[in-house]
Amino acid sequence: MKKIALISPKGNAFGKNEKLIRFLNETGGMDSFRALWTGPNLGLITIAALFPADWKVEYIDENYRDIPYNAGYDIVCISAMTQQIVNAYRIIDRFKSRHVLTVLGGIHATVLPEEAAEHADVVMAGEGELLWPQLIQDLESGNVQKIYRSRPEEKYPFDHSVTPRYELLQGYNYPVITLQTTRGCPHNCSFCCASKIFGSGYRRKNNADILNELACIQKHFPDALVLFADDNFLVHRSACKNLLREMEPMQIRWIAQTDVSIADDDALLREMVRSGCQWVVIGFESVHFDSLQNLDQKNWKLRHFPGYQAAIAKIQSYGIGVYGTFIVGLDEDDVSVFQMTENFIKKNYLYGVNITVPTPLPGTVLRKKMQHENRILTNDWSYYTFWDVTIQPKKMQVSQLEKGLLHLYENLYTDTLIAQRLTHMKKLAKNRRRIIGAPHQ
Repeated sequence: MKKIALISPKGNAFGKNEKLIRFLNETGGMDSFRALWTGPNLGLITIAALFPADWKVEYIDENYRDIPYNAGYDIVCISAMTQQIVNAYRIIDRFKSRHVLTVLGGIHATVLPEEAAEHADVVMAGEGELLWPQLIQDLESGNVQKIYRSRPEEKYPFDHSVTPRYELLQGYNYPVITLQTTRGCPHNCSFCCASKIFGSGYRRKNNADILNELACIQKHFPDALVLFADDNFLVHRSACKNLLREMEPMQIRWIAQTDVSIADDDALLREMVRSGCQWVVIGFESVHFDSLQNLDQKNWKLRHFPGYQAAIAKIQSYGIGVYGTFIVGLDEDDVSVFQMTENFIKKNYLYGVNITVPTPLPGTVLRKKMQHENRILTNDWSYYTFWDVTIQPKKMQVSQLEKGLLHLYENLYTDTLIAQRLTHMKKLAKNRRRIIGAPHQ
């Protein structure tokens, strides 16, 4: 029997700007904001389902618990995003000094496996469901490789997925419990590497497996708010509508990431309400038309930009809150973008907002461009938080971008504006109650 630790390392979730950190931690009305950034590590509990039954597995989230370095683990498995990776390397080095086998996976290790291999004994560069069975076999034969790398054309078939071991999360007071139903994205946005890692086509779990995971979550966390952690949850409309109908008697409260096109489908919006949708996260990215140019490969968001306001009004008319995400400091942004963004958010009574700065993550189109133009200010991954400025903006100074970001949060999360947004959503809640009480069409 092997004793395994699954570790989600602490990162700089809200950046290193002390003024911004203080504001986010002390300001009321930021619960939905924190929920998006403080969920469990779904990758770790998913690979746990692939381990032999006699392995003793412990899940450790360093944001909530200290790491017991002397607990006698045989293998330590770490999954980390870029802003966590520096700390992940420190954790790995400490365990290696105790002669513990260290395995590192996640999005950063997948993009930069050679860098990761300078620290970890084993690097998983790809989807865990594809790579872990081979590692387990090699462990038994004593022939462990340094880097396990899936082929670019090799994608895990989501139609026969494993159920994550949600029971390992018990004891953690997570604001949301995450579930993933799809992988892949066709948009290839310049600031994101999801298309590169997971492919441009959507792969989706079947509804039976999704419902089984929801039942598992409900068993262990009866009052949980479920976050569908897909890049875009509602793409396969017919299958999603069928899923939502089957979710209705489960009385689950859920949130998800999606796009503005859901506003065009009234039947979908009704099913979302009936199945327990509370709010959705939509990446508007920018309210500056020129800044949306070539932000994604097919200019999908640029083409939908004229309909942003109508889409928000339509979705929220169903009593579903719209949580908007925005990037300020893009190449066509000057200092006027801060007021433009503030005006847009106020005018549309957005349920909540997440505003970040351009971050040249490894593997992205944005990073290649910034490297070519010699505009990257630091390669210290601990600053790649989305709130710390890591590139030289084109039409403003670094200090202007830092101050503008802080002022946006200060101006948008005043007690008065928070109250206004809540009052607006309460008015729309009567529509939600009417939909829930109406017969199915």
